[in-house]
Amino acid sequence: METATAKQRILDRAFLLAGLYGLEALTIGRLAADLEMSKAGVYGHFGSKQALQLATIRWAREQFRRDIIEPAEAVPDGVQRLWAMCITLTAYSAETGLHGGDFWVTVANEYDSRGGQVRDAVEATMSWWMRQIEALIQTSVELGQLTPCDPAQLAFEIQALFGAGRHMYRLHHDPKAPMRARAAVLRRLEGLRGPAFPALAE
Repeated sequence: METATAKQRILDRAFLLAGLYGLEALTIGRLAADLEMSKAGVYGHFGSKQALQLATIRWAREQFRRDIIEPAEAVPDGVQRLWAMCITLTAYSAETGLHGGDFWVTVANEYDSRGGQVRDAVEATMSWWMRQIEALIQTSVELGQLTPCDPAQLAFEIQALFGAGRHMYRLHHDPKAPMRARAAVLRRLEGLRGPAFPALAE
C-alpha cells in the first residue's frame, strides 16, 4: 500500500507540473525535492524519464475520464451529455485549469511537431477525446436533436472553442472566458437545432 501511495503522489505532482511547464520539464530531481523523497525512491518507480512521462500521460487520461467522461454518463445521451462535458471543461480553476484540461493543451502544443513514443501517446489520447465528441454528435443526429452534419467538423469546431476559451482565460486573464466559450459552443449547437433539441442550462 505504501508503494502505491508513493507512486500516486509522484504522478499527482508530475501531472500538475506537466500541466504548467510540459512533460520535458519533469525531472526525477525536481519531483524528489518537491515531494521530499530521495531521487532513488522516485527513480525506482519508473526507471527513466520517458517511462515517467508515459506514466504521467496515462495518469492524466484516467483523471480526465474520471472527471469529464464518467460524470456526463449520468446525463441523457446526445446533446445533453455533450453539453455536460462542455460545462465541466470550461469550469476553470485559477491555478491549473480544470482537471488536467491545461495538461492536454500544454503537452499537445509541446509534442505536436515531435516524434517518438511520448508524442504518440499524447496523440492517441487526443484522438480518443475527439472520437468521444464525434460519437455524441452522431448520436445527437440520430436522436433528432441535431440536424445532419459532419460530426468530425463540428467536433473540430467545438474543440477549437475550448482551446480559445482556455487561451483567453490563462494568457489574458479574462474571467469571462469560460462563459464566452460555453456561449460559443451553445450557439453552434443551436445553429443545428433539430426537432428533438433538448433544453440546455448551465
